[in-house]
Amino acid sequence: MENITKDLAPQKVFYFFEEISKIPRGSKKEKKISDWLVKFANDRNLEVYQDSALNVVIKKAGSKGYEDYSPLILQGHMDMVWEKNSDTKFDFETEGIKLAVKDGFLKAVGTTLGADNGIAVAIILALLDSDELVHPPIEAVITADEEAGMTGVENLDVSALKGKTMLNIDTEEEGEIYVSSAGGSRVQIDFNFTRVSELPDSKNILLEIKGLNGGHSGSDIDKGLGNSIKILSFILSELAKKFKFQLCDIKGGDKTNAIPREAFAVVNISLTELDNFIKESKIFFEEMKTTYSKTEQNLAMEIKESTAADKRPLSEEDSINLINLLCEIPSGVIANSEHIEGLVETSLSMGVLRTRDTVSSIQLLLRSSVNSALRELENKLKDISELYNAGFTVDSSYSSWEYREDSKLRELFVKAHENIFEKTPKIKAIHAGLECGIFAGKISDLDVISIGPNIYGAHTPEERMEISSVEYTWKWILKALELYRIK
Repeated sequence: MENITKDLAPQKVFYFFEEISKIPRGSKKEKKISDWLVKFANDRNLEVYQDSALNVVIKKAGSKGYEDYSPLILQGHMDMVWEKNSDTKFDFETEGIKLAVKDGFLKAVGTTLGADNGIAVAIILALLDSDELVHPPIEAVITADEEAGMTGVENLDVSALKGKTMLNIDTEEEGEIYVSSAGGSRVQIDFNFTRVSELPDSKNILLEIKGLNGGHSGSDIDKGLGNSIKILSFILSELAKKFKFQLCDIKGGDKTNAIPREAFAVVNISLTELDNFIKESKIFFEEMKTTYSKTEQNLAMEIKESTAADKRPLSEEDSINLINLLCEIPSGVIANSEHIEGLVETSLSMGVLRTRDTVSSIQLLLRSSVNSALRELENKLKDISELYNAGFTVDSSYSSWEYREDSKLRELFVKAHENIFEKTPKIKAIHAGLECGIFAGKISDLDVISIGPNIYGAHTPEERMEISSVEYTWKWILKALELYRIK
């Protein structure tokens, strides 16, 4: 792979980012990157642990004069979200991410970049690699499977960690300190149906929604972005009021933690109604274009004859019930915080829809900074599922990370920021799942904050990381390490 980042600063950080970008590291596919991290530590004679969940812990002694301070836990996750454009030919399991520098940003070519959370790994590696930087004892914890359920940190044995302060490097706004995050749960609803014969004198038509921006299903949920599955469901619902048709297939999204950008349905419709069906489809689509005119300028719909003749359609009743179920499931912002202005309290994202054999599976990601609100939303979805005789499963859940009033680490990073940049950083909460809450539940009295450089479009092929912001964040961390006096 070409050395794309050789002229970028801080060079060592970008060097390691490019190195790990060569290694496939999707969620639940972390064996190669985990082993590479172990080798990195062994090559530098650093103490290293690797557990069965593929988490890696690397320890480094404090520099001269800092040996007796409390260890600082540096934390990020090794996995990334694998997303690509539909016209991009790329095998995530065998190919390294193709990097590109454009207009002050580091990007990938047609795929996700993996800055979430590869930049944390790169920063940690650059610190561990240096013999010149000053720092307290470091306990680097690089977890697996953060993006697909946080099973890495859930299975992490923290008994070997001595630190009571932790810097998580997994937020995406320069000059901001995050001190709280949402809890979440993953829900799957399974709708069972019967397949029947096609309608007499009929044709299969493909309706495809595409061109949406997508985005992070937590931090981007309040931006008014379109959800391809919900848009498609609305159009089908309106069509079902006027036409008799049967679904053959319906699919959308790729990851539960990404707002879906594309969705399609194959519909079996009588030839006598076909022209009017297409005409009305376009009318309802235009309604959606108007609704999302400010946020989704590239929203498009394609209608064409389908070649998916191998799938018999659902019955008309099952087709309507599935469409109604998709429409009835809420998606987007459910409630805003009463305590923190501008913060989403509770949200739901319909992330993935798959139809196989005689079942359509709907995968949802729920988030809330209030645990009781999360449970309430789960119960509501369970009630909706029961109305349609659909299966309901909570696959995984994690608690919120609550604000800590007394934080020496927060004070340290505020001081370091003021020292370098002569301004006070913003203190914020995030409507997304971070590992901080799980660590705080595992390590008694843990003082933890989260920072990171500017990253835009995470979990989408438009993901890009601002190069100057990486340097900004690097300088901030180095100054905080220099000022570290916590015992």
